[in-house]
Amino acid sequence: MQLRLLTWNINGLDEKRIGPRMEKLCLNVLVGGDLRAALEGRETRPVPDIVVFQEMTRRAYTSQIRNHFRAAGFQLVPFEVPRDVEDYLLIGVRPPFEIDKTNLDPFLFSPLGRSCLKADITCEGRRFRVMTAHMESLASGSEARVEQLDQLGGWIERATVPCVFAGDTNLRQREWKARDPDLEIIDAYDAADRPREYGPTWWTDDGSRAFRFDRVFFDAASSWQVESFTTRVLPVSSDHAGVEVVLRLP
Repeated sequence: MQLRLLTWNINGLDEKRIGPRMEKLCLNVLVGGDLRAALEGRETRPVPDIVVFQEMTRRAYTSQIRNHFRAAGFQLVPFEVPRDVEDYLLIGVRPPFEIDKTNLDPFLFSPLGRSCLKADITCEGRRFRVMTAHMESLASGSEARVEQLDQLGGWIERATVPCVFAGDTNLRQREWKARDPDLEIIDAYDAADRPREYGPTWWTDDGSRAFRFDRVFFDAASSWQVESFTTRVLPVSSDHAGVEVVLRLP
């Protein structure tokens, strides 16, 4: 089974020109960013099988994301905008992948009230789980982030099906290195031999520093293989790069 997965923090909380920004993002994801090539039948970047978005907002979803992704055949969860939230998490899949059931589990320690969205997905008789989260932000959130990483690792290790996590972790490399030896999870970037050109996923405003906040993890026990690891950089749409992986499950 081969799976093309894209995770992207769409920066929906920044409402400046959000309509045109989300149109650009949809164009990038669904037709490879080159509408003329798509209309002429020329090859464009493949459409992902599964997308996970963070910082989804009512404005971004109802005006652009829902309509475009439904037209492209995606099943979206949650389908309706959650009440009483400023931003939320979204998972979308397209055939032959189907979402069987979902669950939203809060992190036990999160001053910002962060949660993890989980979806059990089936494809031609095989079942696996995709998880996404927007983990604790800011330098002051380090303690919470590390605890959330431990909780995430526990969810993955105890699962009875193969698991993939993709999302905005906000992890600093020192935080990941401190916990990596004790977790039975693999960073897809490491498994792909750490391609330097695809390392950074968020930059400071002046461009002087870059961080690998957006990551993909999978459980060490299920034999996921990383066939490719790339990023999608679209500054006009989001201050984060999207991370795209192609995984194979033997």
